[in-house]
Amino acid sequence: MEGTDIVRVTRIAAVVLVLVGGLAAFIGNLPSSHSDSGPGVGPQPAGAAVSITSLPAPGGSTPVTVAGVTVDLPKGFTSTTTSPAIGVKQLVVHDPSRTQAVATVTVTQMLRADDAAVDRVSRSTEAKIAAQRGWSGLSLSSATWTGFPYATAIRGTLTHDDGSKSELLLVNVRDGSSTRVVGVSVDAAYGQLEASAGFAILRTMRFSGPSGSLGPLAGVASEGVIVTAVVMLFGVLVGVFVLLLRRYRRRGAP
Repeated sequence: MEGTDIVRVTRIAAVVLVLVGGLAAFIGNLPSSHSDSGPGVGPQPAGAAVSITSLPAPGGSTPVTVAGVTVDLPKGFTSTTTSPAIGVKQLVVHDPSRTQAVATVTVTQMLRADDAAVDRVSRSTEAKIAAQRGWSGLSLSSATWTGFPYATAIRGTLTHDDGSKSELLLVNVRDGSSTRVVGVSVDAAYGQLEASAGFAILRTMRFSGPSGSLGPLAGVASEGVIVTAVVMLFGVLVGVFVLLLRRYRRRGAP
């Protein structure tokens, strides 16, 4: 086999190996088909379980919906909707009397939003919050919320540069069809979280419809479809490599 042919085959092999490695990593990162944590959050939940009771829409409130998730805004409150990432919609609720948002609703579409997916999102979020300056008393726990099949809660205290403190409550839930994970966060003055407008808004949250098209994941029936496509692509790549290798060997034969 000539030197040029050997180089070509080596490059093809390298490309195939890179693609195989990428496909393997992709398959390894697919959502689990079952919960890997059991009841609660992982093997060592750090905080006491949180119980949330849904609240009917207060009089004079305005319902606002994002990706099939609705909350009720008190009179005078406003909201903005953004798409911070593919497959993610976020609703931020503003109180005209405050500079910081009082509540945030983040809807993430997933191929399989099971209990394990909620746990993964919660653990990742807790780690990101803990890495920021000023946080203390951070805890992740299981949560119960009538009407939602599975939920977790993150609580913590943030000390601001001026010495004042605020409380955070972030509840992650999934929908019954296992297509969405929704995170609802509330920021309130220290010691006033349960009496805050943000907490009341959180308690009005409900699924009011399908998520709609949040990105390229919409319309994918399940990760089984992707796995099948990946395996087929891998087979095609290997077949092409073998054919090219045979061709170059025949050309290099005496």
